[in-house]
This record gives sequence, structure tokens and C-alpha cells, in this order.
Amino acid sequence: MSDINISQVLQNAILATDANKRSEAENQLNGLLNSNFHEYLRLLTNTLADENERTEVRMLAGLGLKNQLTAKDERTKQARANRWIELETEAKKQIKETALKALLTEDTRVANSVAQLVAAIADIELPRSEWPELMSIIVENTKADKPVNVKRASLLTIGYICETADPLNAGVVSQANGILIAIVQGAQASEPSKIVRLTAINALVNSLEFIRYNFEREGERNFIMQVVCETTQADDPELQASAFGALAKIMSLYYPYMSVYMERALYGLTVSGMQSSNEKVACMAVEFWSTVCEEELEIALQKEEYAETGTAAEDLTSYNFALVAIQDVLPTLLTLLTRQNEDAEDDSWSVAMAAGACLQLFAQNTGNYVVQPTLQFVEGNLTGPTWRNKEAAVMAFGSILDGPDREQLKVLISQALQPILQLMQDESLHVKETVAWCLGRIADLVIDAIDINQHLPAVIQAVVQGLADHPKVSTNCCWTLINLMEQLCANGSQLETTPMSQYYETLVPTLIELSGSEENEYSARTSAYETLATLVYYSSNDVMPIVNQVASEVLNRLEATIQMQQHVETAEEKANLEELQSSILSLLTNVIRRAGLEVSAVSDNLMELFLRLLQAQENNALIEEDIFIAISSIATAIEKGFVKYMDAFLPFLVAALQNIESPVCNTAIGLIADISHSLGDGILPYVPNLINILGAALMNQNIKRDLRPIILSCFGDIASSIGEHFLPYLEVVMNICASAQSLQVEDGSIENLDYILTVRESVLDAYVGIIGGLHSHPEAIFPYTQQVMDFLLSVYSDINMSSSDTVSRSAVGILGDLALMFPNGEIKQIYTQDWVTQFIKSTRSNPSFQQSTKDTARWAREQQKKQLSL
Repeated sequence: MSDINISQVLQNAILATDANKRSEAENQLNGLLNSNFHEYLRLLTNTLADENERTEVRMLAGLGLKNQLTAKDERTKQARANRWIELETEAKKQIKETALKALLTEDTRVANSVAQLVAAIADIELPRSEWPELMSIIVENTKADKPVNVKRASLLTIGYICETADPLNAGVVSQANGILIAIVQGAQASEPSKIVRLTAINALVNSLEFIRYNFEREGERNFIMQVVCETTQADDPELQASAFGALAKIMSLYYPYMSVYMERALYGLTVSGMQSSNEKVACMAVEFWSTVCEEELEIALQKEEYAETGTAAEDLTSYNFALVAIQDVLPTLLTLLTRQNEDAEDDSWSVAMAAGACLQLFAQNTGNYVVQPTLQFVEGNLTGPTWRNKEAAVMAFGSILDGPDREQLKVLISQALQPILQLMQDESLHVKETVAWCLGRIADLVIDAIDINQHLPAVIQAVVQGLADHPKVSTNCCWTLINLMEQLCANGSQLETTPMSQYYETLVPTLIELSGSEENEYSARTSAYETLATLVYYSSNDVMPIVNQVASEVLNRLEATIQMQQHVETAEEKANLEELQSSILSLLTNVIRRAGLEVSAVSDNLMELFLRLLQAQENNALIEEDIFIAISSIATAIEKGFVKYMDAFLPFLVAALQNIESPVCNTAIGLIADISHSLGDGILPYVPNLINILGAALMNQNIKRDLRPIILSCFGDIASSIGEHFLPYLEVVMNICASAQSLQVEDGSIENLDYILTVRESVLDAYVGIIGGLHSHPEAIFPYTQQVMDFLLSVYSDINMSSSDTVSRSAVGILGDLALMFPNGEIKQIYTQDWVTQFIKSTRSNPSFQQSTKDTARWAREQQKKQLSL
């Protein structure tokens, strides 16, 4: 294999028109990679260095090297980084020297791939304080006297480095000065090359988190802002758009510093940018104001959260930029709503779309201040001369329904609803699509504005008309119906009738017909199924005969899809069929849930169908999850009666549990919990095997980390279901919980913080199930009481957990349960500790908690008092 003509193989891999030839070349490359990694790197490096090679071959060589240093999957990425670290110093040196030299090439496409390679190496070495000369070389390459191609490629490299690196890593942050110098050199107005300036501005966007310390220094911050603001006034629209994008990113990261710049320049620059005739420039200027609103909404939300916990929020200041600028920005946004795409089927992002999204944020942020100007615009355009006026008016009205005073909105909606409904008959697809969207917004956000007797019949009539229209209109009409059901029929399944009952005879046949389409253009078919599923879920008793008709129809359709699988030939046909099966299964699952125990009469047929469907699937088929969820609904409905299906279903369940790389594994673990609750001790014959499989999964080093907390929670579900029969597994599971509750955050990333929080919540779930299941065996629990109490103390001390309603209810519930288990004072000392009293008290008095949580806390307090009286 060392005699391989690497140039020819790379050429075949990327340029060969014959698929077999391409496949053979790829196999040769993979064979070399697996048999002789060092030789593979050497050959690719030599090819990259050869300036006489074809562009495509050098590109592929550079990307081939880069791909051996990084990966999307975190485990693979780390393994490749470790392999690079262990590589001989001389080999690494040759690759880096070759890359830096190739970065100087005049061939743009080769330089682009090399920039990615340099960034991949930097991503490994800079955090380790290696390759210290890199940044000085890059900075040197960006000096004014360097060729344009060199400056562009070097700035592109910086952008890639900042895009992938960890902004919290000291080794990378230490390079911030060099990064900033290079970017500013390239971005200044004195730089004659547009492409260099553009690349520099884009690199700045990626680098903003790394240059935090520079940005906190006023002099450097002023210079950065000057460069970006000047670029918004460049002659080239692409440069202007990138500069406004940079300003939006700066606002999102550095809002507290922005007051002086808003006053001096940004108000005027951005409003002027919004009025640009260039679509991209106007969109990015609008995006700036969307970012302003998002930041101010986040500040308001954080202040509310601090207020709830009684914590001071001194460092949270809103400058109300949006409110201050509303007289200039709002009229501009409203005008921009008329700059829609000409083609109604063109979904590419437009200025009008950006303006609509920004108007929604303005409404949330400034409340009633948007109402009067928007209403004036609506009144002036709703009966306007063109479709653009009418569509913009409806879009404006629908965009301000979240934020202003609800009572004021109810009055406005009652006045505007009839004229808006009439536009469902408009000739313009643009108008009808937006009308259907606006109705959905009203149903979702201000449902009490729709009078059940006065308005609802007309709304339903318009929706039914829309369902028969273009797929874009019918999809929005489906969303409107879903919102109407959720808002008007929340407890429908417990009632004899609902406000929507009288419309089932019209809606269900219409949706059945729409869902029977062979096409799924604009997700119209999927939306029809989702709407049917919602109608079933919230159905009251008086419409159950109609629901049963739905069940009969979808069963026939699901049966038909099994036959269709045999005739699928293309990937597109397969995806279309899987989407259809997924929609049918979701609807059928809701039918089963709604029918409850009555489904026992047909459960044999259903399970036979589901097992056949599982049998017909290829490995990792997308609908496996949907089938498992449907089976779970049967188990929940018929409870102990599900045991007769366990032997037939178990092989599929075990296969899914062992397939830890597939999402279906997550669903399968959840299904074990459901089956455990349904069968109770009827699951006992299967527990040893299931526990072993779950334990093996936990021990597997390659397990996806999001599976671990699901498994922990599942242990609690099994324990609560089988009671004393869980004793043989108690020690092992409690040791696993002890290890899990002591996990610490590796770094400050939100992703890792969320993961630790999820793990801790799953430990809590496990303890709830175990203590509940073994409540009659206090002697088994006693050795672990301190472990559990230490954990509960950590829950109380963690504001993210103790401020959660469900977490607090479970935690104080355990405090009460343990007190009840030990009535003779064996653990009395624990209940004398102040944190126990405070935890129960704060849970009982939290105004945002549900009554059931407060009741649990009161009960726990009674149990604590009994302990203290012993």
C-alpha cells in the first residue's frame, strides 16, 4: 500500500465520474489510513505541499489531514486529538510547516482547506500552550504590505480558530491580543481589498468571546467599535451587512457597554441600515434590533427570577434601548413588512420576515407602546390596494399579540377579527397564509378574545376553508386548530362536551381527507395528522363515536404501509413512507391513550400489528421510537394485561436497549419504566435480565452520556414497582447513585451545567422510587440515609434545583418518607438540622409552586415535628 499513487487516488476520489471508481479510491484511502496512519499523513502532506498538483487534489489532501484531527462526535474528536498529541514531533512539525507555507498560495480553494487544517491543529495545541509561534506568524501575514491572498487566508484561519476553540481556555485566550491586532489590521477602512476587510469582519464575529478582556478596556473597545461602525458605511453592501451582523453579536455579548455607542452612533446607523435598498444589509440591521430586544427581555427575565428568590440583581441594568428608539425603529419596521418576496412559495429569508420577527420582539419588550402605531398601520393597509399592503397589515397585527396588555388586546381583536377572517377569501396566497397564521396566534395567545358563540363559528368556517386551500395555508390552519383545542378543551377527556365538540363532524372528515394525500408538500399531511391527534387527545365523551371512526381508518392505513415497504426503492420514497408511518403511529398512540382500558378489546390486534412493523424495520429505522411509544401507550392503558405480550416483545426491547448508539435506546429505557408501572410485580421474571442490560450500558465507556440519567431514573421506577424484590440490586444501585450525585462540572459551559443538573434530578428520581418501593424495609434503607440526606442538602443549596417545583416536591417528599420509615428516632438527629426546616419552609411558602407541592411540604413538616418530639 505504500506504493500507492496518492495523487491519482485523490483525483479519482473527488473527480471520477464513475461511482465505482470513486468508491474504489475511497476504499484505498481508508485502507491506507487504517493500515499505516503515519504513511497516510506523510503522503497527504507531500501532496498538499506540491504546488504542481491539481487544485482539487491539494484541497482534498488538506481536508483529509484536517479530518484526522477533529470530528463532530466529541469522543471521536478527543481520540483524534490524543492521537495527534502522541505523534512524533518531527511528523507534526512537517505538517505544520507545510500547512503554513500552503496558506500563502494564490489558489483560493487550496488556501480555504489549509485554513481549516491550521485551525484544527491550533484547536489541539493552543490550549496546551504549544505552537507559540503560530499567532505571531498569522499577525505578520496580515500586515498592510502583504499580498491580498495571504492576508485573506490568514484572517480566515483566525476565524476558524475562534469558531472551534473554547473561549474559556487560558491557552487560547492568551492569544487574544494577536487575534485582535490581525483582525483590526484587516478590517480598517484603509485596507484597499474588500475581500480582506470582509474576511476580517467575519473573523471578528467569531473572535468576540476571546477578546473579552480587550473589549472591557475602554480604549480598545472604542477602537473596535469605530472600525465596525465605519464598515457599516462602506461602499460595498456585503461589507455593510457583515458589519451590522458584527454589531448584533457585540450587542449580544457586551450589552452593558453599549449605552454610549447607542447615543453617539448606533441609533442612527442602524435605522439608516434598515432602510437600505439592499436586502441583506436591511436584514442584518433589523437583526441588530432583534438582538437588542432579546437582551433586554433576558435582563427582565433574570430580574424576575432574582426577585422570586430574594436575591439582589445589582449587575443587571436595562438601558431600554428599544423603548428609547421606538419612534424611529417601529415605523421603519412596519414599512419593511411590505417588502415581501414576490413568489409566495419562496421561503428564503426576506426583509419583511426579519421585520415581522423583530416586531414580535418589540411587542414583548415594550408592551403597550407598540399598539397605537401598529394599529394605525393596520387600519391604513388592511383594505389596501395591493396584496402587499393587506399581508403586511395582518402580519403586523399578529406580531403584537404577545406583550401588550391582554384586556386591551381582547378589545382590538374583537374589532379586527371579522375583517381579517374575510381576507381568507382573498386571491393572494401571501394574504391567506398570513391570515391563517394570525388566527393561530390569536388562538394561542389571546384565546379569550374569541367569543365561543359570536366568533368561534366564523373562525372554524374560515379554517375549514383554509384546509382545502394551498398546503401553506392548510398547514397554518392546522396549527390554528391545535391551538384552539389546547386552549378551549384542556380537560376535554374528562368532560361530556366541549366548545369544539359540535365541529368534529366537519373537521374530522376534512382532516382525514387531507391526511390521506400521497404528497406532504409544506408538511401539510403531517400537520393534518398532528391536528387529528390533538382532536383525539382532547376529545370529550360526546364525540367518542367519531374518534372510534378515526381509529378504524388509521389502523387500515398503518396496515397498508407495511405492504408499501416491500415496494420502496429510493431514499426519498423511504423517507416519505417513514414520515407517513410516524404520523399514523402518533395519531394511533393518542387514540389508545384516549380509549384507556377499553383498548383491551383490540390490544391483541394492535400488538400483532406493532410487532410485525418492528419485524419489518431495518436497523436504526427512524420509526422504531414511534412504535415503542405506541406500545408504551398500550402498556399504560391495559396495565397488568400487558404481561401476555412480554415474551413476544422482549427480543425487540432487548435489542433496542443494547443499541446504545441509537436514539431508540432512550425510548426503550423509558418504556421499561412504563411497563414496570403497568405490570407491578408482574415484571419480576424479566427484571434480572433488564437490570443486567442497564448495568452493562452504564459501564460501557462508549455510552452516550445522556443515557446515564435516564437509566438512573429507570432504576427508581423498577424499584417502586417491584418493592422488596429490588433488595438484591439495592447496594449496587445506591453505589451508582452515590457516584452520580458527586459528579462535578468539568468546566463552566452551559452544556455541562445542564448535564450535571439532569444527572442530579435523575438521582432524585431514583431515590424517590427506591425509598417508596422499600418503605416497609427501613433496615435496608438505613445504611444509606446519610448519603440521601447529603444529597438533599446539596439540592437545597443549589438554586437551580430548589427553585424547581417538581424537584422540591420530590425532595421534601423524601424527607417526609424517611421520617415516616423510622418512627423510633433512629435518624432524629438529621431532622434537628436547620437546613431541613428551611427547605420545607421555603417549599411550603414559594408562591410559584403548585398546591400539591405545598401540601407535600406541609406533610413533611408534620413528619419532622414527630421526629423532633421523639
